[in-house]
Amino acid sequence: MIDVVLNDLKLPLDEIVTVDVMFNNTISAYYPEVEEFRQRADEIIKQRYGFEIKHLRADLTYVDRFYQVRGERARKKNRGKIYGFPIVRGAWCNSDLKMSAIKKYKTQLGKSFWYIGYVIDEKKAERQEKIRNCTDLNMYPLVKAGLTERDCYDWCRKNDLLSPVYENFSRDGCWFCHYQTLNQLRDLRKKYPDKWETMLRLDKDSPKTFRPDGTTLHELNRRFRQEDKQMIIDDIMKEAGNE
Repeated sequence: MIDVVLNDLKLPLDEIVTVDVMFNNTISAYYPEVEEFRQRADEIIKQRYGFEIKHLRADLTYVDRFYQVRGERARKKNRGKIYGFPIVRGAWCNSDLKMSAIKKYKTQLGKSFWYIGYVIDEKKAERQEKIRNCTDLNMYPLVKAGLTERDCYDWCRKNDLLSPVYENFSRDGCWFCHYQTLNQLRDLRKKYPDKWETMLRLDKDSPKTFRPDGTTLHELNRRFRQEDKQMIIDDIMKEAGNE
């Protein structure tokens, strides 16, 4: 989008801002390889476009909100309980850990114009509606340039600005995100067992299940263990058949 704004559409750009989402005060919300990529991307953008990326951070971390006790304004059944895992619709993690930092910075700036990275083939209906009702399409530079999600993927890959997560998965996100696919959770458990154990501890404390259908992380953990055992059995049988 930066390239489209500056080189294709020749639109004004004064500052580039990103939000650093945090698990707690010291641990990032991003996979280690993504954290390395973000730092490298900052350098590429600085060298290529001359902008020093401004990093914002919300007042709350994931752990802060997870263990915050709900007050009198909460529904009666939730009063006195901690927030626990976010719900799928209207998840507090996006509003409290990311958007709150942006809104706070917008207030400090006063009058400002922000670009949003929607593309012409956005999957969510509410995003498509915003695009249709937009009175100044400069707000959505990628839409104005007629670019799809795949166009952006190909450009980022070609220009060494593609997050390493996309090599194996279709979506990026935090390592504790409740939107993750089963394959992403399997990958987390395998590659980062310390983070997986942290998630299991949260699972014990949360009044809400990790999945909206009532599935807990402990149940998923048992499933993954069974899959591991089956893989071992399959390997043994395969080796026996080759002898």
